[in-house]
Amino acid sequence: MKDQTAELKKYIGVIGALIIISAVFVSCSKQEVITAVELKCEYTNDPLGIDVIQPRFSWILKSDSRGQMQSAYQVLVASSEKNLSANIGDKWDSGKQDSDQSVNVAYQGEALESGEKCWWKVRVWDKEGNASTYSEQSTFEMGLLEKDDWQGEWISSEEDISAPLLRKEFTVDKEIDRARVYICGLGNYELYVNGNRIGDHVLDPTMSYYNNDQPFELGSRVLYATYDVTEYLKSGQNAVGVMLGNGWYSAEDDIPPSPSHREPYGDRPIMIMQMNIESEDGETTDIVSDRTWRTSGGPITYNDFNNGEDYDARLEQPGWSTPGYNDADWFQAQSVQAPSGKLVSQMLPPIKVIETIKPVKILNPEAGVYVFDFGQNFSGWTRLRVKGPAGTKVTIRHGTARYEDGSLDNRSNMFNEPETEEEYLQGTGRIKTWNHHVARQIETYILKGQGEEVWEPRFTLNGFRYAEVTGFPGTPTLESLEGRFVRNAVETTGKFSCSNELLNQIHHNVMWSFMSTFQGATMGVFDRSERTTWMGAPSVVTEDFLYNFDMAGFWGKWLNDMKDSQKPNGDLPFITPLHWRNTFDSYDGDYVDWASSYPLLAWYLYWYYNDQRIQLEHYEGIKKLVDIYTSRADDHIVSTGLSDHMEPQPEGYSWGTALHTPIPLTSTAYHYFNTWILAQAARILDKAEDAAYYNDLAEAIKSAFNREFFDETTNEYGTGSQASNAMALYLHLVPE
Repeated sequence: MKDQTAELKKYIGVIGALIIISAVFVSCSKQEVITAVELKCEYTNDPLGIDVIQPRFSWILKSDSRGQMQSAYQVLVASSEKNLSANIGDKWDSGKQDSDQSVNVAYQGEALESGEKCWWKVRVWDKEGNASTYSEQSTFEMGLLEKDDWQGEWISSEEDISAPLLRKEFTVDKEIDRARVYICGLGNYELYVNGNRIGDHVLDPTMSYYNNDQPFELGSRVLYATYDVTEYLKSGQNAVGVMLGNGWYSAEDDIPPSPSHREPYGDRPIMIMQMNIESEDGETTDIVSDRTWRTSGGPITYNDFNNGEDYDARLEQPGWSTPGYNDADWFQAQSVQAPSGKLVSQMLPPIKVIETIKPVKILNPEAGVYVFDFGQNFSGWTRLRVKGPAGTKVTIRHGTARYEDGSLDNRSNMFNEPETEEEYLQGTGRIKTWNHHVARQIETYILKGQGEEVWEPRFTLNGFRYAEVTGFPGTPTLESLEGRFVRNAVETTGKFSCSNELLNQIHHNVMWSFMSTFQGATMGVFDRSERTTWMGAPSVVTEDFLYNFDMAGFWGKWLNDMKDSQKPNGDLPFITPLHWRNTFDSYDGDYVDWASSYPLLAWYLYWYYNDQRIQLEHYEGIKKLVDIYTSRADDHIVSTGLSDHMEPQPEGYSWGTALHTPIPLTSTAYHYFNTWILAQAARILDKAEDAAYYNDLAEAIKSAFNREFFDETTNEYGTGSQASNAMALYLHLVPE
C-alpha cells in the first residue's frame, strides 16, 4: 500500500511538472494578445477608384484571450509599399491615439490626388497597454476627383441598334507600370481589352438618377467603375472594346409595352471611358472615348431590363475587341449629349453572378415544351448549353410558378387578365392582354451551328423558379440549362438555425427574398415589372437586413439617391432613384411612412457602423423632411399615409390600403420617430439648439399620439390590430 501511494505521488508530480512546462511553452509560443485583421477602407477591401477625399479605415480585432479590447491605435498611410514596409507613414501617421475606435477612422493626412495609390496598415494596443505588431498591408486608390480629370466625351452608335459594339485601337511603345480604366456605360456595359472580358461585374453601373431635368432643383449622379487593366495590355498594338445595353437609361419600343413601368432617359445607350497608362519612366498616356472610335451592331438584337433579351449568334463578330480586326465597314462613333448627373465612383458592392444553380428536375407538359425546376425562386437569368443546326431558335420563358399539368404559370410577372374570374381563380388562365406591369422575362437564342454553344444574357433580369424551354433541338438534360443568381455582392454577416425546420425554412425564404431585391437598391419585387425601388419596404425591415448582411455601402448609395431626389421643400418621391424621368406626381406628400426610410436608414447606419459622416451629409435633408410633415400635422397628428400596406385580410388576400390599422396612427408614429432621430443627430453633430428643439417636438408628438390613439380601458392602440400595437411598442411610444 505504501509503495502504491509513493508511486501515485511520483506520478502526480510528473504530471504537474509537465503541466507547468506546457503552460510555459504555450505562454511563450502563443499569438499576440490582440491584433488587427480584415482591414477595410470605405467598407471595401483594397478599393480602386474611390472619390472620398478623407477615406475612412476600419479593422476587426482578433484575440485569443477573453475580454480583451483595444485601448489605442496607430494608422500609417504611405505613398509606396517600400515606405510602409519601413514603417514610414509619409502620407499620414496618426501617432498613438488613445481610443477604442476601430470603425470609420478618418484619414487626416496630406491631400490625396486623382488616381493616387496608397498603402496602409494599423497596430493596436490591448487593454493592458501592450502594443501589437502592425497588421498586414492594405491599399486604396483614388478615382477621378474633379470634373476636369475626365478627358473623354460621351459617345454612342447610331439609333436603332439594340446593343452597339464600340472599339478603339492604340499603340503602347513603352514598358507599362500601371494602367487603369474609368468607365460608365448607360444603361449597362461590358468592357473588353485585347479580347479579354474585364472584371466580373454585371448590369454595371448600378442604377441612379441620371438627369436632373425636373422643374425644380434636384441633384443627380452617374456612377463609374475603375478597373486595373495592367496585365491585359502589351507592347505594340492594343484594342479596347465596349458592348452597351439599355438598362434603366434607354429602351426599345418595338415590343409593347416596353419600356414597362418607367420612362427612358435617352434614345440609345451611351458611354464615356478613359484609360490612363503610366509607363515605367513616369510618362502618362490617356486613351479616351471620342469620335475616333468605331461602332457597329452586334449579336444582341433586343434587350430590356424587364422584358428580356434576343441573341442571334450568327451575327457575332469574332475578334471585334482585339487589335488588327477589320472594322472598315463599321461606323464612326457619334458624340452625344452627356447626362447632367455628376460622375461619381460606384462605391457599393457591384452586381455579380453570385451562384450557379442546378435544376432539380425537368417537366414535359407537352411535346417540345420543357420546364426546368430550379427548386428555388431567385433573381437572375439562365445559361443555355445547346448543339444544333444554324438558325435554330430556342426560347426561354421565366416564371415563379407552374400549373398542375407542369406548364409554366407566369401570371405573377404578366398581370394577365383571364377571360373570366372563374378561370383566374382556378389557375387555368393564360395571358390574354398586355398590361403596364408586364415583365415578359423572355430570352431567345438563335444558334450559329458550330458545336456546343454556351450562352447567357447580359442586359436583362428575371425573377423565377421555373424556366420553360421551347425550340430546343433534341431532348434537353439537366445540364442543358443552369440558373445564374444575380445580385449585389453584399456579404452575409449573420446566420440563424434552430431545431424547428419550419422556422428554418421561413428564414431561408426571407433571406432569398432579401437577396433577390439587391439590384443597386432594393427592388419591390423581382418577377413583374414593378421591380422598382419603392421607398416603403426597407423602413420596416432595416434591422433585419443589417442583421443578415453588411449593408453599409449599399444603404449609403441609396441614401444618396434619396438626397438627390428630395425637393427643396423636403418632399420625397415614393420611388427613388426616379425611374419616371418626367413624372412629377411621384411627389404627392402623402407618404410619411415611406419617406421615413430616409431618416431610418441614416440612423441605423450610424447606430450599427458608427457612421457619423452619414449623419452630417444627410442632416439637412432629414431636417427638411421633418419640418414639412410638422407643418402638415394637425396638433401633431399626421393624417395621410399608407398605414399597414398590403395588410392581410380575413378572406385570405392582402390589400394595398389597411382596413384595420388607422392611417393617422402609423403616420404619426413615424413622424415621432423621425423627429426623435433628428434630435439625436443634432446632439451627435453638436447642434445644441436643434437638439433641444426637436427633442421637445418629439415629446409633444408622443403625447399627442397617446392622447389620440391609446385606449386606457383595453390597454391597446387604435383598433387593437397587431400593427397598431406593434408600431407603438417598437417606436418607443408606449408610456412607462
